[in-house]
Amino acid sequence: MSNEGRQPAPEFDDTRYERPQKDWLCGHACEGCPCRLGPSPSGDCRAGPQCKPLLVAPEGESKGLWKCTRSADWGGPCPTGPNPDGTCCQVTPPCAPVRSLRSRRGLLVRLTLAACFGLILVILYGPWREAAINPGPLTPVHSGPAFAAAHSAAGVNDTQGCVHCHTASHRSPGEWLSTAAASLVPGAPLAPTQLISREARDFDPMDAACQSCHQPHSFHQASVANDTSCSACHLEHQGRGQNLLAVNPSHCTACHGDNSKMADAAALARRLDPALFTKKIADGSVAFAVARPPEGLTARITSFATDHPEFRLHAPGTIDPNPLAFDHALHLTGEAIPLLDGKRLDCRSCHVPDQSGALMQPVRFALHCQSCHDLPIDPATPSLVVPHGSAEAARAFLRALSAAYSDDAVQRLGLSGAPLRAHVTEKLDALHLLHPSGEALERKVFFGDPSAPAGRDSCSLCHVVEAAPAGATPRIAPARVPDIWMPHARFDHARHTQVACVACHAATTSVLTTDVLMPAKATCASCHSPAGGVTDSCTACHGYHNPPPTGVTKTAYLPDQLKRALASAP
Repeated sequence: MSNEGRQPAPEFDDTRYERPQKDWLCGHACEGCPCRLGPSPSGDCRAGPQCKPLLVAPEGESKGLWKCTRSADWGGPCPTGPNPDGTCCQVTPPCAPVRSLRSRRGLLVRLTLAACFGLILVILYGPWREAAINPGPLTPVHSGPAFAAAHSAAGVNDTQGCVHCHTASHRSPGEWLSTAAASLVPGAPLAPTQLISREARDFDPMDAACQSCHQPHSFHQASVANDTSCSACHLEHQGRGQNLLAVNPSHCTACHGDNSKMADAAALARRLDPALFTKKIADGSVAFAVARPPEGLTARITSFATDHPEFRLHAPGTIDPNPLAFDHALHLTGEAIPLLDGKRLDCRSCHVPDQSGALMQPVRFALHCQSCHDLPIDPATPSLVVPHGSAEAARAFLRALSAAYSDDAVQRLGLSGAPLRAHVTEKLDALHLLHPSGEALERKVFFGDPSAPAGRDSCSLCHVVEAAPAGATPRIAPARVPDIWMPHARFDHARHTQVACVACHAATTSVLTTDVLMPAKATCASCHSPAGGVTDSCTACHGYHNPPPTGVTKTAYLPDQLKRALASAP
């Protein structure tokens, strides 16, 4: 058979054979000589004669010449013409059509999808369902038979307690699809507009599960424009050793590093009652009070070392309001200060850690001051001292000295009867020589010697004493030494024992009680920074959860409800 019909015509553009949308290609394409017609849509070869010869005969006769009718696209009439029997002499040899790349790729995709769908059905309806849908192990506190027994729904076969947080986890895959579809409607958590939004996601059902156990942990600050979901910061399914309390600083700076969010919070804070931002302090504790800015604590912060503002207790004009007069430099470096147990005073002489080691116990007069400032009134009877702690008690003691001398003689000397009375009379006469009247003695004890600087036996040495009308007890301003200097932060002295006290507290140069001896931000950042090598995570000093202010309630199921209510406040 001639190969002439298989040779492309000189004017044939082989690119015209490209059929990217066809499912089948000519089997001769790989040889470089595909037929122009190509396979049928069903993949059948359509090779055969290239034309249908036409019989040209004189009118009225049945015999004539056969004429080639091949089109110009196929090369035009062939030079040899049709066969004598009227058949085309140019016959394209048949081939075995092959699938195009598009067809093979589509077939592979369809087969893959079918296999995946079948595999999913096998998994979801088989015994591997729970292991397949679990993204990772849970922490021990949120998993196991004990957790499941306490939190699983009645009648549900749930060995790990999944249904407590994932309410649809025990349902059929069909119900999962319904639940997913309900979450895609506008306004729902998984709606496209919500997923591309930069605002906090609304995971109210999941948060409700968290807050059913962790009830006091739903409040941050009243000026927060958008709440953050519990699961956004406390990441579960990260392994059994995951520390749920370790929060990545990026979760904090997602809001505090965003100017628009801080602007929204500042605008809301200006409209709210300042009482909503009062930090609750444990009963019996004293917190150092610093005026809160009208816009709240809304400065943009991306890291502690770089743009965290200076601590507010170091704001210009801020002083320690404690009325108690105390000279740290004198007590630490003064040559006239008596030794304590043979040693000079240091910070630890008065500042003793509490049981936890995190904070310092309050300084007590009886424990830390009385050994030097014991308020004696009679040099010959040092055991007789004025009681400390109440001006009324001190005045009553001074007006009952005969009883005080008597009790002292009985306990210390064992006197009784006439010797006791003689001893008391002798003591009172000697004291009268020092202080002509009881009023003079009271003035000396409360206000000191007016002709000389106050001695160590005067209340006015340390306290602010206000004179009272005649016959009334002088008023002594109560000492108010803060236990907590930064209510919105936390500090653990036990973690800083390797650092000298004076490295952070400039006590050796402080002569005024009004000095705020807390470290500045730069002092902390010298260690707590990338350069210092110690963690500068937000949660190292701050906590997110706060107890709601008095009178403010917040439902666990609608975490934004309080914010919406506060936003409408006048």
